[in-house]
Amino acid sequence: MEELFHIDYQDLTESEQKIVNYFNVNQAMAPLLSITEVSKAIGISNATLSRFCRKLGFKNFKELKLALVASQDVTPASKLQNALQMKQQKDLVEEMPFVTQRLYRDIDQILQTIEQLDDEQFSKAAEMITQKKRIFVFSKGASKSLGHLLSFRLKRFGINIQHIGLGGSEIFETLHNVGSDDLLVLFFFGKSPRETQVVFDYATSMNIDTICFSDQLYRNPGNIGTFQFYVSRGVPTEYHSLTSAMSLIDALVVEVSRIGPSSYHDHLRKMHSLKEQYKKDIPR
Repeated sequence: MEELFHIDYQDLTESEQKIVNYFNVNQAMAPLLSITEVSKAIGISNATLSRFCRKLGFKNFKELKLALVASQDVTPASKLQNALQMKQQKDLVEEMPFVTQRLYRDIDQILQTIEQLDDEQFSKAAEMITQKKRIFVFSKGASKSLGHLLSFRLKRFGINIQHIGLGGSEIFETLHNVGSDDLLVLFFFGKSPRETQVVFDYATSMNIDTICFSDQLYRNPGNIGTFQFYVSRGVPTEYHSLTSAMSLIDALVVEVSRIGPSSYHDHLRKMHSLKEQYKKDIPR
């Protein structure tokens, strides 16, 4: 896909970023869909998609789809067969009760997240967490709960993890204390809040290591942080779920526990002992 979408991230409009992300995630399914179906899924007009095709050097959407099929690692025939099976499965899901549909879509988003996951980079990110003295988290809006989940889990190991203030200039009350020996964890979902961009710009200027969770697959290589992990949350026109993000965070915590020092498990045993000691006062 990098060869097909060869435009610098900074040169893309917000709508064009959505187009690239959609094709990156739906490489098998997209060639089977019409321009109207793709535009509706992304939440843009047919004209916007057509203009982007021409911007890439294609005559029209059909020519882009042919290039997409040709760019696949496996044969077009096998890719087409896989896509047809995916479409049949989605048709079956559409006939199920609403709650069941929602759960299947969450499962699909988790699978999309797994497809884009680099296991080696994931392990390196976990290792970095174990090596840093302090970790700072900035999570705004819907991602606020994800930041608190990560903090809750890592504190059990005795890890020094703090939250950066969210309200306006309040972020600077903590941000100025973050140094090159620390680690910043950020969440880039949808149209990133200006505060998130400010925190990331500061981290870049101060050479601070970062772990970024994002629903954007296509970013300028110079602006993705030390580690960036893609999180599928569905297409723009759907309700955005945090299920895959929570699963990825839980997996990261388990990896930290697996490779971390023995002191992490000492903290867990101490916590368990305290719970047992005071279980009559505070029932578990």
